[in-house]
Amino acid sequence: MNETAAQLEVYTDGQCPLCLWMRARVEPFDRERRLEWLDLNSPEALRRAAPYTHAQLAEEMYTRRKGDGAWSKGFFAWIEVLRVLPRFRRLAWLFSRRPFTALGPIFYRQVAKRRYQIFGIPPPCDAEGVCQLHKK
Repeated sequence: MNETAAQLEVYTDGQCPLCLWMRARVEPFDRERRLEWLDLNSPEALRRAAPYTHAQLAEEMYTRRKGDGAWSKGFFAWIEVLRVLPRFRRLAWLFSRRPFTALGPIFYRQVAKRRYQIFGIPPPCDAEGVCQLHKK
């Protein structure tokens, strides 16, 4: 693999305003194109993410390192993103230490679970067409 080839696949929700906002903030720092962003709503992305399902990918962001195929999710996926960006490697090192490794995943899951309510759009519908807003 050459130096400019993507090193990390990043699976996010392409319909989530928070996910899109975060990607827009990170991409300018990825001058060497080390990150390959994949929308979990794409059939091609789902095929590549197997054995993970759409429901699993929709809960938290996932990353897969291309070199060894190692997966990370949620808070730890963001650490992986920071690690491949030279400008943020020190921040990745810091976040991979306590107390961040204990508190970061809790905070991440709370925001991820409420991302549609916090950012003002309804959650997506499931495969049967039933939207989360209509479930009791």
